[in-house]
Amino acid sequence: MLYTFSEDVKGELCHTSVNSELEAKSELAGFLKSRGVIIRSFNDVVVKIEVGFIPAARRIMNLMAIVGTDKKRLTMIKNKLKKKRVQIFIPFSILSKLELDILEIPAYIFEDLGLFGAFLRGVFISTGSVTDPTKNYHFEIISHNYKFLNEIQKYLFDNLGILGKIASFGEKNYRFYLKRAKDIIEILYYMGAQRNADKMEKIVSSREIKSDFNRSMNFLTANAKRVGESNARQIRIIKNLFEKYGEDILNGELKKIALLRLENEDLSLSDLGKLFDPPLSKSMVYNRIKKIFKIYEELESKNME
Repeated sequence: MLYTFSEDVKGELCHTSVNSELEAKSELAGFLKSRGVIIRSFNDVVVKIEVGFIPAARRIMNLMAIVGTDKKRLTMIKNKLKKKRVQIFIPFSILSKLELDILEIPAYIFEDLGLFGAFLRGVFISTGSVTDPTKNYHFEIISHNYKFLNEIQKYLFDNLGILGKIASFGEKNYRFYLKRAKDIIEILYYMGAQRNADKMEKIVSSREIKSDFNRSMNFLTANAKRVGESNARQIRIIKNLFEKYGEDILNGELKKIALLRLENEDLSLSDLGKLFDPPLSKSMVYNRIKKIFKIYEELESKNME
């Protein structure tokens, strides 16, 4: 089965090692804060998490085992597009165990960069996506809670210098997004997706080298075209001058530069100046060519009188 770049990132994150129970709590809090829904029945209250990525469901179950919580129920459903989704029903007591409030992110998560990274990992696997860097640079996390995304935005900028923006879409939905390649690479490393961060870094580097090469080639091509057009005009006028009025109409350096121009059609003005002893600068050659043009224009003007 072929995975998108975003799915591959999530798959890598779902296999990231967990180093402590507190880290497991932080990541599980990210899942719950993003996808958790409180379900009240006649005799029970549970928290439901629904995910469409099977490795994400396994990840949640593993995290629950680490923090010492078992599921109430697990069901597999299919949406209208026939895609499988997993619903995990967790005891309501999980919220107090994770110190998780409906409105606030647990304070302990902000106290350690590693714990916030684990929390963000859970959030991203639940509601995030990242575009294939060969096509575009875009990372986003979606939520209906603007304050929640604003806290993520502020923490990432204050602690890692990652500059994200928040935009609204639809009815009461928001997305926190990154557009700069370096920020996306940084956040992938931060969450633990090292393999895909390395992959993206190579792609970005390759695109920058290719872009620089293309800019250089475009500049050289455009410059060569300008030089070619300018040389062609100089040669045309000098030939017309000599055919109508003879080579002796010019003398000294003007005659020499006119003959050298005809003998070296492809040379730029700078290179043409190097054929003189002592060499002439580009501006000196240009001024002499202008004098030849002026002589030709004056002769033509007299013939028209």
